Amino acid sequence: MYNLLQRANAIFAFAMTVTFGVLAAIAIATPFLPSSPSAQINVKDIQVISYDYMGRGDSEFAFVKLNLDADLTSLFNWNTKQLFVSVVAEYETNSHDINQVVLWDSIIQSKEEALIKVSDLHNEYNFVDITTSFRQVNASYSLHWDVMPYVGVLTSGRTRSDQFINFPPRSNEYR
Repeated sequence: MYNLLQRANAIFAFAMTVTFGVLAAIAIATPFLPSSPSAQINVKDIQVISYDYMGRGDSEFAFVKLNLDADLTSLFNWNTKQLFVSVVAEYETNSHDINQVVLWDSIIQSKEEALIKVSDLHNEYNFVDITTSFRQVNASYSLHWDVMPYVGVLTSGRTRSDQFINFPPRSNEYR
């Protein structure tokens, strides 16, 4: 008949087939789970300061203070490992149609952390434009997220903001 190695091989092959079948079903089903994330971004203050940036002469840096209120708990399900969340400023200039700058980001690893309520949030990263000036520029601010699953395809989403905020004139000191 069959020896011990042949029987072990058959059992292992069957177990792997079932495992990969279950993983494929999870990967296919996860994108169809309903979610309704919500976010509200309120810009409290924008300051534009002039600095010498990388030897290019005076460049304008923007310092943004905002309030963030988001409920991303619906993005968590049995296949969600973590979320990568970021606040992005998007604007147009004469030389570039689309400019996107990440102001703040965070990794959220549990459903409890997915309720975000932050006041007086300052941008973590330099907010400087390639044209060195924010003159006559309007920006919209939105929340972006990437859902990183245990199994399957990485999905992303964002909140849309119809509110455009003008950059103020440059000031000489940071408040």
